[in-house]
Amino acid sequence: MSEKIYDSLIQLVGKTPLVRLHGYEKLHGLKAHLLAKVEYFNPIGSIKDRIVLRIIEDAEREGKISPEKTTLIEYTSGNTGIAVSAIGAMKGYKVKIYLQDGTSQERFDIMKAFGADVTRISDVPEIQDALKTTNNDFVAATNILKQHIRDRQAAGENIFFVDQMLNPLNAAAHHDTTGREIWDDTDGNLSAVVASVGTAGTTRGISDYVKGKNPDVKIFAVEPSADDKYLTGIHNFTDVPDERVPINIREKIYDEVFVADKEGAFAAAQEVAKTDGILVGISSGAALWGALQIASRPEYEGKKIVVVFPDTGLRYLSTDLFKG
Repeated sequence: MSEKIYDSLIQLVGKTPLVRLHGYEKLHGLKAHLLAKVEYFNPIGSIKDRIVLRIIEDAEREGKISPEKTTLIEYTSGNTGIAVSAIGAMKGYKVKIYLQDGTSQERFDIMKAFGADVTRISDVPEIQDALKTTNNDFVAATNILKQHIRDRQAAGENIFFVDQMLNPLNAAAHHDTTGREIWDDTDGNLSAVVASVGTAGTTRGISDYVKGKNPDVKIFAVEPSADDKYLTGIHNFTDVPDERVPINIREKIYDEVFVADKEGAFAAAQEVAKTDGILVGISSGAALWGALQIASRPEYEGKKIVVVFPDTGLRYLSTDLFKG
């Protein structure tokens, strides 16, 4: 018998499974086939493991950062910060996280457990001022933080901004891994992919890869309304000024947009936990709600629809997600 031993959890990032949602299909009387890309099988529990590993290792190859010398910094609604904290710990980096307000306590606690220095955005006055004038816009806050980091770098601090919002390696990681896996695992036999939009790196990367293989595959993007305060981790991009649209989705890479609300997203997450035993978070619930709209259309009867589940519901137990 040969040993199967990994040197690090880093080696386990990617290759997550596609799972048929038989119970959810039955509950809603669907004739389409819903396939969930279950990203909590990544070793740190979310789809963000992919992009963080790619960004950090690329920066290492280029000599931009080095363990025990560089501090990694990120602004996050949670999952990217958790991945930065964990991978930073594995590689020997100090980590500073700025955490979006309104996120679950679990996310804060997990990052602290990995040794990160975590600050909620409500404790950063200059970012709070930006948020007050932009309806808590994630992109606006990122831009303010970026200038704050530039000032610190100019003062000689050895810090590196992961910058999931603008770093092109975000979409590249999903093109090279997530999109490729979806295509390979379905043997190219799929009709649509549905994903919630945060930084839009997932949507952009998958779209570029899958449509590069078959332009007829439809890409559906799910967003919250502009004034939504409940669907944390995803971003409105159709009814905001151009400068507040995530850069990955400024070019139209999708075929249709669905606007999710708390009721639909929460109900979908609650239902799939009971029908298929898959416990997922808010952005997954929003994506599944969007997939339900598509799967209910007659033209998708007998066809495969992939829906991306970014993370586990275990990071939302302190919220109202599963209390309904």
